[in-house]
Amino acid sequence: MGVNVTKRILVTGSRDWPDYDAVLQAIREAIQDADDVVIIHGGARGADDIADRVCEELDLPTEAYPAQWEKYGRAAGRLRNKAMVELGADVCLAFPLGPSRGTRHCMREAKRAGIPVINYGTAQ
Repeated sequence: MGVNVTKRILVTGSRDWPDYDAVLQAIREAIQDADDVVIIHGGARGADDIADRVCEELDLPTEAYPAQWEKYGRAAGRLRNKAMVELGADVCLAFPLGPSRGTRHCMREAKRAGIPVINYGTAQ
């Protein structure tokens, strides 16, 4: 009897990300080979919100880590991204549009941590 390991999927994306179907398809692909899964996101509008709705539709558990803007000011997004990455993930699904500074910061942090990043958005 094997140990059941939860696959952790980090989702990051632009607050202006419009494409529900792209997020749905990316999550479906990422969970194909997993017995247990959890989707991690930053709780922001756009791609994070879409990921949350996809998880509701697919009955998948989520962990949301909203940035604490009032406590940390302008650094809140970067601190949140680092914290999500430090919690660990098996893959990062990224949905950046244009410069999308926060999303691209999270992508860089994930790469630095050795987490594979799949970019479903625009190249920079």
